Amino acid sequence: MPSTPRTIGVISGGSGSSKFISAIESYSPKDQIEPIYIANVGDNFWRFGVYICPDIDIITFTLAGILNSSRGWGVLNDSRNFLSMYSRLRKEPEWFSLGDADLAVSVYRTEMLRAGLTLEETTERISSSLGISRRIAPATNDDVETQILTSEGKMHLQDFWVRLRGEPEATGIEYLGIEAAKPAYSFLSSLSGSVLILPANPLSSIMPTISIPGITDKLRNSKVVAISPFLGGAAFSGPAPKFMRAQGLECSSYGVAKLYSDFLKIFLVDSSEDSSTTNKIKDLGIECIRTNIKIENEFDKEAVVKEILRLI
Repeated sequence: MPSTPRTIGVISGGSGSSKFISAIESYSPKDQIEPIYIANVGDNFWRFGVYICPDIDIITFTLAGILNSSRGWGVLNDSRNFLSMYSRLRKEPEWFSLGDADLAVSVYRTEMLRAGLTLEETTERISSSLGISRRIAPATNDDVETQILTSEGKMHLQDFWVRLRGEPEATGIEYLGIEAAKPAYSFLSSLSGSVLILPANPLSSIMPTISIPGITDKLRNSKVVAISPFLGGAAFSGPAPKFMRAQGLECSSYGVAKLYSDFLKIFLVDSSEDSSTTNKIKDLGIECIRTNIKIENEFDKEAVVKEILRLI
């Protein structure tokens, strides 16, 4: 009899995770593992009268094969007629770029939420409509907002990173609503065995998910493998260094390992990392493995997935 595929919880962020999701789907045996992709909700927000979920949509578009991979977000070859007219009516450029197909997803999501569906149920409907067989789930159905404390006051992550282009000095981070949030059903069900944390901004993409009450306890009892979002001293992308400095963390793979050290079992870092960094990570009680985690071609995708599968 054929064996049942093992469920793997895959905790994902935004654009930093999309290449790894694509790699997993291309090179993992479908009869051996069944990933459940868990999306950060901390950067969800209301704009244009609709509810936008950037990280959920990045995973959705990746699995549907329609992601604009050069940007790492949005729909490939999407038009901008809505945005053009909207900016014309307001008589000023719009700071949040959203294509027409991208907007359609958010409009449909908003309709379903207003009809009484949860965010998890709505995500399932969108996935099914786009022909996706994998499960994608928000970390929670409750409202959690990542707020950045800055020299110009407290603001939503989208205001900080997109509207102001990350220019203000960041002095801290808060996750509004996290204390009352409950994990979505699919999130909880994905934590029964091995868990993979993909490269993403640790403080704005991963921590809003794993800070949901009860999740850290679950992770302690799981085999958690994480991939560093740093290549040597540089982050893959985004404002990770700013946020880590604001929280008093070293801007490095070691800083990320220390942040995850309460539950992390195995940490994959890039082959460019020096031995002093890997030794410090090992001193935290974490197995540290150096390998190529920079994906530039199909060979890199296949190699990193083989390493992930070997570990989980």
